[in-house]
Amino acid sequence: MNNYNYFNDDWYKNIPTTTSSLRNMNYTNPSLVNPTEGYNRGNMFANLYDQYKNYRPEQLEGRTEQDRLFLELSRIHFAAHELNLYLDLNPNDTSMIKLFNDYREKCEQLTKEYERKYGPLTIKSDTLNQTPFMWEKSPWPWEDKFNV
Repeated sequence: MNNYNYFNDDWYKNIPTTTSSLRNMNYTNPSLVNPTEGYNRGNMFANLYDQYKNYRPEQLEGRTEQDRLFLELSRIHFAAHELNLYLDLNPNDTSMIKLFNDYREKCEQLTKEYERKYGPLTIKSDTLNQTPFMWEKSPWPWEDKFNV
């Protein structure tokens, strides 16, 4: 047997559990930040974020209405995904399930609004079932209008 495919039954006992992140996590009542702050710093959980030295996350803003809508969609999608990961480990947390579903529904609404105004985002978009085919109708990324 080679040791590349073999794990002891107690492999998890060797994982250090003394990091500040694991010590500070309150699994029964986590403290969340808003989707904007969570998206900017890459973490929705206030007690799991350790700032590196003097680093300050960039405050993102869209330049156009399309950019602002896409940024809002990205923030809400990120928040829903973070809660999804949390719920994988805490499946009985009813308040987080409700919040996850609120974010998921808001994400669906923003996706429909974006696609209605600016075209499809994914291959499963409802805007792709029409003629002309919407991928062809939308501007391509290299046809950007920013002229930088």
